[in-house]
Amino acid sequence: MDKFILGPCSVENRDLFFEVAKTLYPLMEGRDWYLKGSFDKANRTSADADRGPGLEQSIEIFGQLKRYLPHIKIATDVHECWQIERLAGLVDMIQIPAFLCRQTDLIMQAAQAAPVINIKKGQWLAAEGMAYAVDKARFSNSNCKVWVTERGSQFGTDRLIVDFRGVGVMKDFADAVILDCTHSTQMTGPGKTGGSRELAKRYAQAAGIFGYDGVFIEAHPNPSKAISDSESQVELSWLKTWINTL
Repeated sequence: MDKFILGPCSVENRDLFFEVAKTLYPLMEGRDWYLKGSFDKANRTSADADRGPGLEQSIEIFGQLKRYLPHIKIATDVHECWQIERLAGLVDMIQIPAFLCRQTDLIMQAAQAAPVINIKKGQWLAAEGMAYAVDKARFSNSNCKVWVTERGSQFGTDRLIVDFRGVGVMKDFADAVILDCTHSTQMTGPGKTGGSRELAKRYAQAAGIFGYDGVFIEAHPNPSKAISDSESQVELSWLKTWINTL
C-alpha cells in the first residue's frame, strides 16, 4: 500500500489547510501523497450547511501553498465542468464525487485537465460498473492515470458498508484502487450525515490486508469543530502516529 489521499474534508480556511499540509509534508516525503481538500461541499445534507470557502478563495490558497511547499501535490473534487477549467494546471489530481461517477462530460474533461483523476464508486454501484467510468476517462485521455475509490455500498436505507470483494475486480481495469476510510463509515439520520472515526481508523489499518493500493483519509486538527464530516474525520495527531508505523 503506497498511495495516499490525505487532508481535511473541506479546505475551510488558509490557516487550517496550511496546518494540515505542514504537519503531513515531512511525514509523506518520498510517498505518493496528495493533500486533499474540498473547495465546495456541494452535497451537504442541509441547504443551510457550511459548504466551505468556495472555488476562488481555494484557488488562492492552493497557489499560496504550492509556493510555500513547491513539491506538494494537491487533490480536490469538482461538481461542474467549468470548475475544471479553473483548476487545470494548479491541482495534481481531480476527484469525481461518488454521486457523479457516471457523469460522462465531467469525467472526460477532468481526464484532459489533470495527470491523475480519482473516481469514487457510487454507493449504489457494483465494483464491475466502475469499468465504464474508467473507460470514459481513458477514451478522453489515454495518458491520464485513473484511480478508483471504494467509499462503501448502500446497506439498507441509512448506512454504508465496505464489500472487500471489489478490490480485485477494480484492479483489473484501474491504475490504483483506494479505500475511502472516512466516508465508508457514513450513516444518515434526520437532517445530518454521521459516521465513525474509530471505524475509519480500523479501515486504515486493514486496507493493506485486503489488497488496496492506498487509502483516502480525511483528517482534521480538531474533528469535532470541522464544518463537515465531523464524526468520521480522524484526528490529525492520530494520522501522524499511524503514518509513522508504516
